[in-house]
Amino acid sequence: MKEKKKVAIAMSGGVDSGVAAALLVEEGYEVTGIHLRLWKEGSKGVNEEAARKTAVKLEIPFYVKDYAEDFKKIVVDYFLAEYAAGRTPNPCVICNQFIKFGKLLEYARALGCDYLATGHYARISSSAAPSGPRELHRLLKGIDESKDQSYFLWTLTQDKLAHILFPVGDRRKDEVKKLARVKNLPVSERPESFEVCFILDDDYRDFLKRHIPEAIKPGDVVNANGEIIGKHFGLPLYTIGQRKGFEVRSSVPLYVVGMDGEKNRLIVGRGAESERQKFAVGNVNWISGQVPEGVVECQVRVRHQGELLNAKVSSISAKTAEIVLDEPTRGITPGQSAVFYRKDEVLGGGIIENWDLKIHLRTCV
Repeated sequence: MKEKKKVAIAMSGGVDSGVAAALLVEEGYEVTGIHLRLWKEGSKGVNEEAARKTAVKLEIPFYVKDYAEDFKKIVVDYFLAEYAAGRTPNPCVICNQFIKFGKLLEYARALGCDYLATGHYARISSSAAPSGPRELHRLLKGIDESKDQSYFLWTLTQDKLAHILFPVGDRRKDEVKKLARVKNLPVSERPESFEVCFILDDDYRDFLKRHIPEAIKPGDVVNANGEIIGKHFGLPLYTIGQRKGFEVRSSVPLYVVGMDGEKNRLIVGRGAESERQKFAVGNVNWISGQVPEGVVECQVRVRHQGELLNAKVSSISAKTAEIVLDEPTRGITPGQSAVFYRKDEVLGGGIIENWDLKIHLRTCV
């Protein structure tokens, strides 16, 4: 008799991971549910209880792994430090890299599990590598474009993908909700989770005011020529491309194009002043494990659910690359992820670096 494959499923207490667990049980895996206890403002354990009830319903073992301290240091403190430095971080990317597919994956493997599964809307395709006997694992977008979460997974590697499953990635969200009701899962009517899971009210600006009040200092808003035209309420409250939230004297729309931390000034501009066509990324990861030679023609996404932009990516080193878009675009934000796609496949990605605002403005005015 063939031995069942063992799978640990990360159970958040939401519909997606609950259905993912149910599908794995149906498929004949030996399933163990694990709930991550993470740092969160005002958390009362509601998600943990929902996950536990789902595990009882499915008759699978259930464990709680406390990563609150690690999560606070690795994800939340990073989030706060980046905003304090005038950058716009993406905490979900860091959590996936170091917590879910870092510490939890290691824990699942130590338990003897063959795989770690999650409720992410993404897919993995595996085939024989052209250069040898090993398998090549490809990360693909989820079938449901409106729920696709592949943008947050660009840090995954071949070694990790070999031990990961995404059971709901080939299903649409409405189908997943229907399955939860049909299977009478305790999570079937649970609301959608917040995008930033550790912020109680999903208002990151209030969160910043509570946790880094010393960085929230009102100051001047200036134009490309350095002329004072208004007031802002604290640099961490703004992000590149933002159009509202500051007071200025102007008859035309103005967008945030940069920040002068030394003088506590918010820099705003019009039209071309708010657009970029060329920028650099750091901490680059190529999912194939191979740094490509020459120019890679692909599409780049610079924000979750953002437009796929035609681009050329050139590696500068193993961990840095230059991106040149076919057309300039607004909202190229230092600290955010730029993720490289070819059709449905995620090739890799990196973190958008700070760019020279003076050079940029000089070419636009």
